[in-house]
Amino acid sequence: MSTEQQRKMLECAAKACGITGVWQKGFGICVIGDYLKDPGEQVKFWNPLANSADCAAMCAKLEIDTIWSDGAVICADDSREREQEVRHDGTDAGKEAAWRLAASMVAAKVGGYSE
Repeated sequence: MSTEQQRKMLECAAKACGITGVWQKGFGICVIGDYLKDPGEQVKFWNPLANSADCAAMCAKLEIDTIWSDGAVICADDSREREQEVRHDGTDAGKEAAWRLAASMVAAKVGGYSE
């Protein structure tokens, strides 16, 4: 996946989650606005492609379901209109990376991303 594709996907996923921010190459979305409640709070980067906690929160907010199989993970929105399957290598790290990518793709589609 190119950096440009990653940027577009994360921007659309953030939009779907109601997160306002700006892209920072190598980090994800630098969150701005109401998401940071305390002015003294450190800068927050949101990147469900790289951070499983961000991905889990995104899935909960957007009600993205996950189905696991031996060689792939499938994520879909509640309506099943947006679905994404990503293959994995069977390792824990591979499964988690596939889940983050599949879920992020679904969230991005909810936010208007088109491949």
